[in-house]
Amino acid sequence: MFLKVLKHELKNMTRDRMYAFFVFYELLIIAISIWLIPFLKENATDLVMQLTLIVLILMTGIVFGAITGFTLLDDQDDGVLFSLKVTPINVNVYIFLKLLMSYLFSVIATLILFFATGLHQTLPLLDLLFVLVLSSFQGPLIALIMNAFSSNKVEGFVVMKLTGLTLIGPILALFLSDWTELLLGIFPGFWTARIMSISMIPIEYLLGASWVYFSLGILVNVISLFYIFRYFKLKHQL
Repeated sequence: MFLKVLKHELKNMTRDRMYAFFVFYELLIIAISIWLIPFLKENATDLVMQLTLIVLILMTGIVFGAITGFTLLDDQDDGVLFSLKVTPINVNVYIFLKLLMSYLFSVIATLILFFATGLHQTLPLLDLLFVLVLSSFQGPLIALIMNAFSSNKVEGFVVMKLTGLTLIGPILALFLSDWTELLLGIFPGFWTARIMSISMIPIEYLLGASWVYFSLGILVNVISLFYIFRYFKLKHQL
């Protein structure tokens, strides 16, 4: 079933101009980063470079989350999700597989971004793994948020644009290191940003080690996915 859903998603990305645009947009992000990050290293402050890196990495998940979010909205418009209730295919499994693909695409694109920006030479291997796992949660989260708070593609596009506000937390993370940083913990991307800043900005942080931030980040992301998914199912009576 996974391969069938994957094949369906890949067809959507090539046939629909909007999905093709998002894929091109991600490729554009990677291409620009190859030039931009070295340029910032030589001509800007470390803070500007680090801020740009964090935004680029989190944007990768958002792009693939948007693609999955719109395909799920298509499924809603076509009655696919409702129809699955009377078929042997479990609707929860179908949605999970689509979210999983969004996560996996985000992982692949983020890995490419690591090497394109040279981040693999800056962060320790364990921290790279932490960032890879956490940042890719942006994909399924954005997809679910779009479907939980919109009923069609027009509303979905508006919600997708508003999810850009979730980048506020990760950005502010670079300027806070005392107890007030915990207020930013409601932003899933904050935990990714903090792990990156631990290696890039060697100062004393509230929770210390990156594995602590990783563990809490996993918890926050999983809880967020769980409750948004419940609201999504309740809203659409799935």
